[in-house]
Amino acid sequence: MSTSDNLVEVRNLGVLLAGRQVIRDVSFDIPRGGALALVGESGSGKTVTARVLTGLLSRIGGKVNSGTATFDSQDLVNANSREWRKLRGRMVALVPQASLSSLDPVMRIGGQLAETISELDPGADIRLRSLELLDQVRLPRPAALLENYPHELSGGMRQRLMIALALAGRPELIVADEPTTALDVTVQKDVLKLLGDLRKETGMSLLMIAHDLAVVGMVSESVAVMRGGELVEKGATDKVLGDPDHSYTKALLAARPELAPVGTPLAVLDRETGQLHRPELPVLLRPRQPEPIIRAEGVGMTYHNAKAPAVHPLDIDISAGAAIGIVGESGSGKSTLGRILVGAQLPTDGTVLVKGKSWQDVRANDPLRGAVQMIFQDPYGALTPWRTPRQIVAEVIARWQGLHGRATLEAAGDLLDDVGLPLQAMDRRPGGLSGGQCQRVGIARALACQPQVLVADEPTSSLDISAQAQILNLLMRLRAERNLALVIVSHDLAVIRHMTDEALVMQHGQIVERGPSSRIFSSPDNDYTRQLVSSTPTLRRTA
Repeated sequence: MSTSDNLVEVRNLGVLLAGRQVIRDVSFDIPRGGALALVGESGSGKTVTARVLTGLLSRIGGKVNSGTATFDSQDLVNANSREWRKLRGRMVALVPQASLSSLDPVMRIGGQLAETISELDPGADIRLRSLELLDQVRLPRPAALLENYPHELSGGMRQRLMIALALAGRPELIVADEPTTALDVTVQKDVLKLLGDLRKETGMSLLMIAHDLAVVGMVSESVAVMRGGELVEKGATDKVLGDPDHSYTKALLAARPELAPVGTPLAVLDRETGQLHRPELPVLLRPRQPEPIIRAEGVGMTYHNAKAPAVHPLDIDISAGAAIGIVGESGSGKSTLGRILVGAQLPTDGTVLVKGKSWQDVRANDPLRGAVQMIFQDPYGALTPWRTPRQIVAEVIARWQGLHGRATLEAAGDLLDDVGLPLQAMDRRPGGLSGGQCQRVGIARALACQPQVLVADEPTSSLDISAQAQILNLLMRLRAERNLALVIVSHDLAVIRHMTDEALVMQHGQIVERGPSSRIFSSPDNDYTRQLVSSTPTLRRTA
């Protein structure tokens, strides 16, 4: 064992991937028992760097071509497969981002724990060790949980299970790759607290991979910011987040919605230059609307054999130019309500009137179907993978605008240009586009129906901070230019606060608080709303 204070030392690391230099001259340390956050956008190189430390670089065809990386003075760059079998899981363990896809869907939790324990801790009593691990990560009813399948667990519970599996070999270093990206704010806070508590209890070190700067401030003493395969800034977390030196770090911070005045365009980061610009938005004109476009009266939803309604009866009016946020955690009923408003799901109670006509009476080819459109959470999954953006949008234009032939393709190109999709991306398939570009295509497809209301279900939850800022700015511009009504469904309170005039807070299918967004998130009345606000990671600026 080394006498150095550092468990991990990386010096001048360089990595080739598909013949391209993707990591250049990266150096950092992780002290024994310490925590470092590696922060950056997609393509920054943070995950590739983590693969060097977990021995998984070769699986994506990567190769270290310069520098060194050591764990407790042991060479990681030149370690062979036999040496990695001793290291991985026992010394270095990975907590991956996608907990559901990382677990075997047809194997019970107990079986998956037993498989891992028998490999990493062969002398242990498997049942006792399984119960110990589940208890260590604060999962309730551990004995009963052993009989469950992964899909029966919530996202937060699955993430705790992934941490339990990582702890099975009693590692000295945990590498957590975006462990809270898809989680609700209160669950995210709990998982981050768990990682911090485990560090104190076990003395392990932590490498946190993240794109959310506010999250890293909750778990790490040090931050290293990556851009284009290089480290642009590193230092104490309070210093880097509170008073950054590098323009790129400043740009990442400025692009966050909670740091911008409500309703103003967000600062947008240029990926090529790393510089900021803040676009101008047209003035929002909201003529008085005597009748709402959507009127939901006593709308509720109860699924067959359910013990409680997914949505308790409620009323909502949505007028032209309005911006309404529906916020809540998983299971709150917010997404179900969004689907009901857009007509994708009929309520079991009450009715939704669209321009005075019930969704139940609106046929598939009725022009009213185009009046309310949805923007989906998963930008890739929402697009046909074998069709180009131009084809996808042209197909909708042909149906809803009555154009034919070349005219539909030209109109599709104009619409894609209006939402900011580059010309060279219009004829690529979705697999060749970024997440932000795919979301622009989804927005263009919705606009092709010439809607009056857009319902956006978690429209930026899977996007980097700069892509998020661009999509939110686009939605604000479209609202102003077209007098569109926006309904934003989200668990991100910063997005709801910045984008909407009115907010509805949902818990267990009920609206527990509603009112002006600025008031709700600055001085909430309801205990649950206060809990959501207090659980949301924020950046405390000192300069």
